[in-house]
Amino acid sequence: MEIDNFDFLFLSDSIQTKIMDSKKKVLVIAYYWPPSGGAGVQRWLKMTKYLAREGHEVHVLSVDPSKASYFSVDESLKNDIHPNIRQHLSSSFEPINLYSSLVGKKNVPTAGYSNVDDQHWKQKMVSKIRSHLFIPDPRIGWKKYAVNKALEIIKNEKIDNVFTTSPPHSAQLIGRDLKKKLKDQINWIVDFRDPWTDIYYYPLLQHSKFSHKLNLKLERQVIESSDQIITVGQGFKDSFLSKTNKIKPEKIKIISNAYDPDDFKIKAEVQPDDNVFLASYIGTVSDKYEPNVFFEALGQLAKDFPDAPIRFKATGVVSEKLQEFIKEQLGEKASFHPPVPHEQAVEAMLKSDVLLLITPGIEGTIPGKTFEYLATGRRIVSIGKGDSAKAIEKCNAGAAFDRNEKEEIYNYLKLALEDFQNNIPFETNTDELEKMSWNYKAAQVAKLLR
Repeated sequence: MEIDNFDFLFLSDSIQTKIMDSKKKVLVIAYYWPPSGGAGVQRWLKMTKYLAREGHEVHVLSVDPSKASYFSVDESLKNDIHPNIRQHLSSSFEPINLYSSLVGKKNVPTAGYSNVDDQHWKQKMVSKIRSHLFIPDPRIGWKKYAVNKALEIIKNEKIDNVFTTSPPHSAQLIGRDLKKKLKDQINWIVDFRDPWTDIYYYPLLQHSKFSHKLNLKLERQVIESSDQIITVGQGFKDSFLSKTNKIKPEKIKIISNAYDPDDFKIKAEVQPDDNVFLASYIGTVSDKYEPNVFFEALGQLAKDFPDAPIRFKATGVVSEKLQEFIKEQLGEKASFHPPVPHEQAVEAMLKSDVLLLITPGIEGTIPGKTFEYLATGRRIVSIGKGDSAKAIEKCNAGAAFDRNEKEEIYNYLKLALEDFQNNIPFETNTDELEKMSWNYKAAQVAKLLR
């Protein structure tokens, strides 16, 4: 229940005391924070929003944007920061900016390594530099500044609960150092949005035996020394449990990503174009995700029904190699657009008839966009099964396929096209959506506070 300051004044002293005792002080340490754009910002931008709405005192420590090296920038996300959140910034030394100037920005890997070509010598050199000198990642230069600033905030604001969220996993070393110094003064909760040494692009980093062992050691230290751990799916939980035998499974809680109901208030007024059957992908994708089977099926559908207004639109970052493949399958029916502010990304989802979801990497991966896709009520085609498929099935929101099921994907897309041509609306089960909202997830996080 959200109680404003005016209502609070009219409550009895005992109720006021009870409410104040239930509210906690929280410090979230997050490298990716507005004006940074991209999927990595959303989880804690939304989580802190709903924690603050419930009256918790939320502080966020991030990097000074003038010192940061972001994959993308989205100034509009600043509008989604809850006004009661207190923001703190620290300096940073960003070596990634130095070597991007040496090898050229286009040869520095982007989010998800979507632009990496294994044959390009400059990218190989960048990967070797990154994996040997910057462990666990090129944002390690933030650690010293962030630790000092966090100690100051914790002391001055009497903070009890500290969250560190990664990637970048150097953020977890900030938490490790704080815990080592402050011990039981803080409840340190690690948030892993992605795996560490099991992330799907880890082999592209070309680690030496030494750097690989050091990464494993750092990962294990964080897992063992933290008070609690949260991650987004069962597959990730299993990955982290496999790194040590010194923790119990219940130490790691699964709190998945979600969608923000506030972002979908425009749902009724933003609809697909009746004259175009549009399949869309929003986000970052490369050929490493192995999505080809979808485009083969959609391309075949376009060939079999040449008069049908079939289109594919990608909004975000798509590797050059994958763009070439998509054009081979769909020709001028495919279009590619650069990343847009999050509000426009939501509009792009809502204007689609079919939303493509791609699950890369280890079993159990569930992309953050899954829940926003579900909130649109549009038909979802997932390439890759696992946790995403379960969520889609619960909401009757589409279908998930393995990468060898071209015929099944084709038949499903054909069914979707026939529904489009016959003006048959696609209906999902909305009963499960409430449990997939950020306000619900923030309530789960609040249970971890002390």
